[in-house]
Amino acid sequence: MSKPYQPRLARKYIGSYRPRIDAMEKAAGQAQYADDLALKVRFPNLLYAKVMRSPHAHARIKTLDVSQAEKLPGVKAILTYQDPELASFKPTSAGWTDGVDTVSYDRMMWPRFRDRRVLGDYACWVTDEVGAVVAAESEEIAEEALRLIQVEWDVLPFVLDPIEAMKPGAPLVHPEIAPGNILPKEEVGGSDVFVDKGNVDQGFAGADIVVEGTSVHHNATQASLDNWCCLIDWKADKLTVWSNSYEADQSRMHLSQMLGLPLHKVRVISSYVGGQFGRGDTGDQPFFLFTALLARKTGRPVKFRHSRRESFHDSRQPAIYFGKIGAMKDGTITSMYFKSVGNSGAYADHTMFALKFAPTEITEVAFAHIPNIKMEAYGVYTNMLPACMMRGVGNSQFNLIFGHIVDMLAEKLGLDPIDLAIKNFGHEWAALPDKSLTAVLRAGAERIGWQEKRHAPGKGPVYDKVKKRGVGFSFHPAWHAEWQEKRRGHLQVRITVNPDCTVVLEAPTIETGTGSNTCNVLGCAEVLSFLGLGPEDITCPSTVDTETSLKDCVQTDSSVAYLQSEVMAQAAQEIKRQVLERAAAVLKTQNQELDIADGRIFVKAAPNRGITVKELFFQGDLVPLVVQMSREPNGEKTGVPYIANFAEVEVDTDLGQVRVLKLVVINDCGTVMFASGAEAQQIGGQCMGLGEALTEEIIYDKATGVPLNFNWIDYKIPTMADMPEIDPLLLEVWKGAGEFGACGIGEGTVTCTPRAILNAIYNAIGVRLDDIPIKPEKVLRALGKA
Repeated sequence: MSKPYQPRLARKYIGSYRPRIDAMEKAAGQAQYADDLALKVRFPNLLYAKVMRSPHAHARIKTLDVSQAEKLPGVKAILTYQDPELASFKPTSAGWTDGVDTVSYDRMMWPRFRDRRVLGDYACWVTDEVGAVVAAESEEIAEEALRLIQVEWDVLPFVLDPIEAMKPGAPLVHPEIAPGNILPKEEVGGSDVFVDKGNVDQGFAGADIVVEGTSVHHNATQASLDNWCCLIDWKADKLTVWSNSYEADQSRMHLSQMLGLPLHKVRVISSYVGGQFGRGDTGDQPFFLFTALLARKTGRPVKFRHSRRESFHDSRQPAIYFGKIGAMKDGTITSMYFKSVGNSGAYADHTMFALKFAPTEITEVAFAHIPNIKMEAYGVYTNMLPACMMRGVGNSQFNLIFGHIVDMLAEKLGLDPIDLAIKNFGHEWAALPDKSLTAVLRAGAERIGWQEKRHAPGKGPVYDKVKKRGVGFSFHPAWHAEWQEKRRGHLQVRITVNPDCTVVLEAPTIETGTGSNTCNVLGCAEVLSFLGLGPEDITCPSTVDTETSLKDCVQTDSSVAYLQSEVMAQAAQEIKRQVLERAAAVLKTQNQELDIADGRIFVKAAPNRGITVKELFFQGDLVPLVVQMSREPNGEKTGVPYIANFAEVEVDTDLGQVRVLKLVVINDCGTVMFASGAEAQQIGGQCMGLGEALTEEIIYDKATGVPLNFNWIDYKIPTMADMPEIDPLLLEVWKGAGEFGACGIGEGTVTCTPRAILNAIYNAIGVRLDDIPIKPEKVLRALGKA
């Protein structure tokens, strides 16, 4: 970073630069992940499960013979799609919820897309889970047993391209749900047009300038280090699950409802998760169910874990976008239109969340002052891996087209795109210009050297005879403020103050590496600082156990960093009231005559007369003071702040290679909860954003439908050697409701990077490329050198 951020309000602990609370535990290798818990040394009679996977992109099992597999020594159980316990499962989805709330089967987000069978006979993509699952004494034996299963397949025609899949006569993936492969409207009688404000046709007709463009966002994968893993033990009528799902309560609900067990008979235990990035948002996975059935059948604990190849299990939602924007000569935007076609892959899950939910929110918090807006979206089944949630869900795809047409319009109008953005975009609860957007873009421009380095497209200086440089940016509303989290329902925390003023904080959340647990401890220390304690005096359990924990607050929407702290602020007021009540009896005065500061209670009118909190507690019965608070998120609509990325690139016009020289990442956070963690999110997000822009893409054999690069050698994730200089900048301009009024930043750090890089490439070479990743052959083709 160029320099540390400047807080709006000086606080004791919030916003500080410090190590994470679990830093030593992780550095020493003591943090317990699912794979550490699910070991033979802990469970001596542990079995291992492996599931059969389709070698075909589209096929149905005609016959299945497991007799040879059953004879293999070490095989303890085989379940097939013909077994009643599997065949009787209701059709389901892997995305009952996006993690924000806990929902039942009947209240899942997308009830019309129940397109999954638990281990059926029908395969919709290569590696689809079908047919049979084996439990054996080792993973190697289970894999050998799978190879011994004799399968006769009815191989069916397949389709990989969503545009081809929409055409009459295309192979149908789920004809019972989508007769033409186009996902049905989420509600009966719904429409593919999901935003229709004003009259876009009239807006375009009256505009002085109209531009349009397209963008293509391919399917990158989350690349979490921690592969899906669970261990299930079913004893008598009690099911216990250890897993790396970050939705413990939702996992319990899923298992309870699908297996017909009461909730108190299902226990889910989750500890640290080694990276998530949206993978866990499809947490209602069928493998939990067939692993549970194997545990019941064998009477032994059973472990199921994805291999690295199998961890290529779902991806970001690929989307083809068309965008159109119109404005008057003075730069006032009058009309905007967007149309998307999303490649859902084999299963719908959260496809429409990416295509509709995110853009709808953007309309409210960024396009409020644009009079005419229309958006329509189409999710399309194909025989590719399921497309679903990934960090920045929906926003990254939308920003790729949004930042494109804004840059194009500014060029046509002869305006600086920064000025065009400030003139037009903001939320509906404040007038233009938006203070947050203005601050974010002006600060980013200064850090990148916008005025000095920006030039006419393709007209800048040439380096080393063939290299050209350019700068570009993109911006977006941040994700998420507290009012956007109402769907979570009640947030629960419990604070136990011991007689020595140490604290046990119960704010259940499964730490995925983001540092939200540190934010919770800092928030707790801040609101309880009147007790004279600091973060080192607070213990916060790292494990969520549905049998003993409060309701978990899932680390999605980048909002756990502050949501639970807002509840703690209220809990702290109750703690203060109770402490003063106890002290009033000892000091023989009234509560309102007392105050507390730095661990000492004193009489306001006579500050020298008082008692320390510890002295007060040790005079009593030594019973800890316990306060539990439960409340819904504050629904006061305050808009959201803004984020932006600025990029400087160098393009080798002979080789087509793009090198990113510098990235500036700006986030208005409202309040920075944990400065070290926030900047780590900003910097870490650039690896993902840079990869999606330049290298990351799943490649298929178009003749067979087989994915070719389900590994970390051929699937090109940027390494440290590929990363440019990154300058993170945290601002506190906007403020939401509540004690802290913060906004999440983790997801947004990815969103603007690809478009900022693409706009910088255009500034460098004068040719637009809008199909990511931007590989050298695409650059050369655009330059006429292919």
